[in-house]
Amino acid sequence: MRITVILFFGLLVGASSALAQSYAFGLKVGPTLGLQRWNGFQGNDPLIQYHAMAFIETADEDNLGALFAEAGYHVKGRAVHFRASVHPVTGTPYDAQTYQLKFNNASLSLGGKKKFFVGANLAYYSIAVRAEYNLSTDLEIYEGFEGGINKFVYGLTLGGGFEFPFTEFVGGLIDFRFSPDISRQIFLPPFEFQNPYTGTLDVFGQQSVKNLAFEVSLGLRFLHKITYID
Repeated sequence: MRITVILFFGLLVGASSALAQSYAFGLKVGPTLGLQRWNGFQGNDPLIQYHAMAFIETADEDNLGALFAEAGYHVKGRAVHFRASVHPVTGTPYDAQTYQLKFNNASLSLGGKKKFFVGANLAYYSIAVRAEYNLSTDLEIYEGFEGGINKFVYGLTLGGGFEFPFTEFVGGLIDFRFSPDISRQIFLPPFEFQNPYTGTLDVFGQQSVKNLAFEVSLGLRFLHKITYID
């Protein structure tokens, strides 16, 4: 999280001084629905977690387009649901359980958005390139697989949403994001392991895992307006 804060304030200072024009900045938070496909291994259930982002963007006078930078914290991954079952050899019953595989990632995104009026509000769509760094993980049932985690990943973020003003300088927003990774969060070659349920030696197949996330954010947007006087 400290990396995210440093990146954001670096962007804020650098962008405002370099552009020497009006700009907007703010914060966004909300839920994240994360998905990962582990090549057919024990289901691929969604993980519901959260994210938080700080952003800065250009603010031209017509306010119908912007370049932006974002720094954020995202919890991605997937869930694994086990149904109630009975051990095939001993007859021991097992209760239904749910495990979470969480990847706590700091992100940096650079992109652009196009805006258009919908009544008194502004709607927009956006596209950005994104890089993420894995700060920590919680693999629960897959502990010991940390060696297959890639610390750096990258991908695209496609989004859209609405901006609605409260005052001239303060507004709210609702943002929708679809963020597929291009690179792999995990790569594991195949290996043999002792199955704890059957007692047999099984093969854990090769895993090439990418993140996919859907995010909904609510936020505040603050306008820093520069007026030139002749």
